[in-house]
Amino acid sequence: MVRSVARIALAITLIAAMPAVQSAADPNGSQTTAPAKKPLVKAAKKTKHAKTPVVTTEPAPSPPVAAAPPPPPAVEAPKPPDPKQAIHFASLRAEKVNLRSGPSADFPIQWVYVRRGLPVEVVASFDIWRKIRDIDGTEGWVNQQMLTGHRSVLVSGAVRDLRHDPKADAEIVAKLEVGVVAAISICDPTWCEVKAGGYKGWLMREEVWGLEPGEVIE
Repeated sequence: MVRSVARIALAITLIAAMPAVQSAADPNGSQTTAPAKKPLVKAAKKTKHAKTPVVTTEPAPSPPVAAAPPPPPAVEAPKPPDPKQAIHFASLRAEKVNLRSGPSADFPIQWVYVRRGLPVEVVASFDIWRKIRDIDGTEGWVNQQMLTGHRSVLVSGAVRDLRHDPKADAEIVAKLEVGVVAAISICDPTWCEVKAGGYKGWLMREEVWGLEPGEVIE
């Protein structure tokens, strides 16, 4: 009996010595712990920037699609080109233009241009045929009906800034990539007003190909 009383007294002493633990209890008497807080990640603030539109060149416009050349036909050699026809620039009228090795439909096709409006340099003529040269120096003959006098230029060298006015510090309307064809409105000795990709503005003459030196277009 004495041992039982001693054990009960010892148990009461141990319970009294235990630290008090405060916990929340639900209505049913079960203990719950307060939910841990998750770290708050703030999103970076967005700032508005005025975007300058970029006009890109059409996919795969150059080099022209090479056509398999058939055996050359047995025809007479063409007459010498007419030297009276001055060298000048023109543009391709059609979406598809065959470049032939000579001034006749009997001559084989060397290349096929697939770029309406592409500027080319006319360097010779024979009857209804015109010998042209493109920006890469490729030469050949096309029917004169495949050319138009509506002038255009080709953006060359690097991405160019199309400006609102013919001034170096004028507002940039759009950026034109290399190879973009732009229709000419007017050209003075320094600047050309052009249209490209739905945008209208000014480019410096040195930024494009398709003009004779000192040529003025009104």
